[in-house]
Amino acid sequence: MDRYQRIVVGTDGSEAAQLAVTVAGEVALRLGVPITALTVWKEKARKSALDPESAVRISAAAVAALVEAGLSQVTALDMPGTPSAALLEVGAQDPGTLLVIGARGLGRSKDRLTSSTANHVSHHSPTDVLFTHKVPKRWTTVGLATDGSPSSMLAVRRGYDLALELGARPFLVTATKTDADGAETLAQVHAALNLDDPELLGHDVLTGVPPAEALCNAAWKYDLVVIGNRGMSGPARLLGSVANKVTHDIDTNLLLVATTHGSDDPDPEPDPPR
Repeated sequence: MDRYQRIVVGTDGSEAAQLAVTVAGEVALRLGVPITALTVWKEKARKSALDPESAVRISAAAVAALVEAGLSQVTALDMPGTPSAALLEVGAQDPGTLLVIGARGLGRSKDRLTSSTANHVSHHSPTDVLFTHKVPKRWTTVGLATDGSPSSMLAVRRGYDLALELGARPFLVTATKTDADGAETLAQVHAALNLDDPELLGHDVLTGVPPAEALCNAAWKYDLVVIGNRGMSGPARLLGSVANKVTHDIDTNLLLVATTHGSDDPDPEPDPPR
């Protein structure tokens, strides 16, 4: 596996952030990698923003929770700025970083336009991002979304290896017009993976509705869905990007794999106001 070298989890002390810390800790424990709890404070704080003292207190609480969960390589990082910019900056420092953040704000268009850190990170991160919706009682199934394209194959490989690390069964998932089309796509993807244990990998063909809707409808089956970030930036996200719609509408944990690195996003949007 092209393994993650560290995990960075963003926390502001909210319920959504605490969930992210829990999930990030479980993943870090399974992978055996260091984890950093990142909290961002405002130099000119509004009433609703964190000040330095609050940020230190929140990150210290996250560190304590991670240590209690059994992790030993845990650090805190408190820095000024805006949360999304800080996450992107820290993530860009090491391509082996996995960012973990709560999914709050992804599902509501109003939040996406005005205040969502998760939304901004989803469109601009140079590294993989895990958006958390729930803490599984046990990691049992991971859905690997694919349409057979080269970029989706990168996400499938990353997700397959992570599923094994988590002790979960990976499933190839595709949404097509017919069962026959889907079966053909998954057979080709499966063969291309050249797995040591091909029987481990399940298949799931979704039909009847558009691909993004089909993936979201089937999300209940999986503790984690993995999809590539093709179409998350630039004009593509306004033209029916499956990854974009899934990222905003899915209600299970989502790993957005950086199969593209901003090449289709020459003019990134500014950090949204908070």
